[in-house]
Amino acid sequence: MTPKPFGKQYRADFPLEEGYIPMNSGAFGSFPKKFVPLIENYNEQTEKQPDRWLRFQAPEKLLKSLESAAPILGCDSSDIVFANNSTTGVNNILRSFPFQEGDKILCYQTVYSNCGKTLEFLETYKKVKLVRVHLNYPIEDDDVVRLTREAIEREQAKDGTHKIKLCLLDAISSLPGVCKPYQRLVKLLKEYDIKSLVDGAHAIGQIELNLRECDPDFFVTNCHKWLFTPRGCAIMYVAKRNQGIVHPTSINYAFQYHEDAADGSSFREEHYPGVMYMNSFLILDESIKYRESLGGEKAIREYTHKLAVEGGELVAKMLGTQVMENSTKTLTASMVNVELPIPSPVSLPDSQIPNFFMKKAVFEHNTALTVYKNNDKWWVRLCAQIYLDLDDFKATGEVLLKLIKELE
Repeated sequence: MTPKPFGKQYRADFPLEEGYIPMNSGAFGSFPKKFVPLIENYNEQTEKQPDRWLRFQAPEKLLKSLESAAPILGCDSSDIVFANNSTTGVNNILRSFPFQEGDKILCYQTVYSNCGKTLEFLETYKKVKLVRVHLNYPIEDDDVVRLTREAIEREQAKDGTHKIKLCLLDAISSLPGVCKPYQRLVKLLKEYDIKSLVDGAHAIGQIELNLRECDPDFFVTNCHKWLFTPRGCAIMYVAKRNQGIVHPTSINYAFQYHEDAADGSSFREEHYPGVMYMNSFLILDESIKYRESLGGEKAIREYTHKLAVEGGELVAKMLGTQVMENSTKTLTASMVNVELPIPSPVSLPDSQIPNFFMKKAVFEHNTALTVYKNNDKWWVRLCAQIYLDLDDFKATGEVLLKLIKELE
């Protein structure tokens, strides 16, 4: 049977409020309401016979879910485990990495706030030093790579004793919501023997992935943002060469110290979720089946990318501004960033403007808008999804015009 065309008709598949325009799916996502009875069944199985379910049946289903995700990630299922979210995965990796005092971590000013705070934690408690690369968006991919290389070589020339040991980089940054040339950056980092930790929080379900080919040292990605799982579902990938050094922040019975970084004998058991709500993990294979029934990952990506591009252009035209994009059109996947014509000064300080837009949008216009400042300009990040169409972007543009006028 041929799947129905994407657009508003898919709104009925999701438990979204009538009239709600979900333009911020990159934050929390949504999942099909057909999964609710399955979740209830898992809850029932847990309570009927906890030992049977938690000791034997649930672990089997967890493995099945990981096996179903491996082809989308382009990796072996033995290299991935579950985490509650990408921040948890990043913490597992960074806080167990064998940093020595004075070691350096390369990062970008676009790092997600939670991960940035984790780096600050390491600065304080592990006495590492942060080397920040500043990117002024919109920017060309070639310039991102060039600036990264320059930062590495500048640090090498400055200090031969303490080296950059690891780089935290985004596959798609949160704010601005743009793609980074992470594959090229991973390759560059290998030239300098720097480990790569890719924050792919927005990656799975939005861009094509092939971790075997890219070969990062570490990669984390949220499934609840774009892949239609319940919230609290992420996957942490650790290359086999590093599985012996990564441990969860909450140590369990399976912990083992490994002299050999490539000794992954306890990797899977150490990262078993334990006694916690794990239905979001168990639903993952059902989410993938649902997406396959719609035509598969490529069909979904093509629709949401096209909608983001066309929707962004429509809103920019309504506002008399521009879309954040470079000359090679590599920044936009399924999130698009549109400049806001906010005059200066306005009635609110900069620190209050994002919340002004979000709160007004949520409570007065039944939508959600992520507004942020980049390179001295205000922007809004808009997310395309299979249950949206150009009419939704037009309606959002009208909301933005009203709120900007109100802000003046």
